[in-house]
Amino acid sequence: MKSRMTRFLAVFLLLALLMPALMPQKAEAESYKATVFVSSMKVYASAYTGSKVLATLKQGTSVTVKSVSGSWAYISYNSKSEGYCQLKNLKSSVKTPVYTTGKTKIYKDAKASGAICTVMADYPLYKVGVDGSYYLVEDKDGQFTGYVLKSMTSSTRKTPYAVKDSAKVKYTKGTTSTTMPKAIKSSQYYLASNMKPVKFRDYMVFLAQNKLGCKYASSPNNKTTFSNHSLVQACMSQMGYTIPNRTNSVGHTGNAPYVSRKNLLKGDVVCFDVDSTNANLVDHIGIYVGQGYFIHASSAAGCVVVSTMKSGYYYKAFCWGRRYIPN
Repeated sequence: MKSRMTRFLAVFLLLALLMPALMPQKAEAESYKATVFVSSMKVYASAYTGSKVLATLKQGTSVTVKSVSGSWAYISYNSKSEGYCQLKNLKSSVKTPVYTTGKTKIYKDAKASGAICTVMADYPLYKVGVDGSYYLVEDKDGQFTGYVLKSMTSSTRKTPYAVKDSAKVKYTKGTTSTTMPKAIKSSQYYLASNMKPVKFRDYMVFLAQNKLGCKYASSPNNKTTFSNHSLVQACMSQMGYTIPNRTNSVGHTGNAPYVSRKNLLKGDVVCFDVDSTNANLVDHIGIYVGQGYFIHASSAAGCVVVSTMKSGYYYKAFCWGRRYIPN
């Protein structure tokens, strides 16, 4: 009898120790301020919509999130009142940086329709809320608030268009180099469809300058090796533009406006006649990057370089520019 009682007490004590772990727990987190993001939000007595409604809060009402469990938040509001609300209805005051991992759309609501704009890879956003498989985000430049798929974001920049230094070479000869002049180097690493044309042009320069030093190849892989045509085509396609499949066709066909030397803008395609022995007037192309410089894949240099066209060889060989990025 005594041994049975001893075993009973041992089991009872074990269950008492395990009970807190077996019971459903609220996920504790450091409290933070938030505001109601929808026109009106119900506060419930428990974490399910069938429970008693304690209050209805208007859009913009400030609350304190005391803990989060799944899709629910335990909040305090109106100084002393407490209850549960759906997390998707809140906009946090805590702004967590995230970046897009590829070309993606920002939506008005947490569903794949009603896009506000399209952003390119590495676009910097602030995560301020969550709704199912979407994050509520704010634009870094304050242009929009919307929803983006969680799967299209990362906590760090992925730089998908960057090429590792190990795949590049160094070259400098005369007025041609793999080093970008500081005065025209672009820092525009992100882009949205609703930005001004100047940002598109700066982004084109950014894409091109990141390929400086990549090796020249007549049969390129278009990731770490390029021909003069494929370099321009790769940069253009990364921005969503399409150019003809031949160098000569870029110079002579299509609807892109022709541009004179004095009217060139960053991001324009520049066309040259570098071989006077063939019948093609345009047989070499590159991307204009400003102040008389352009980036191109040079067979002579054996890599992607930046060269001047203000004087010398490329000044004489220049034919015209083609404008694919609207001004």
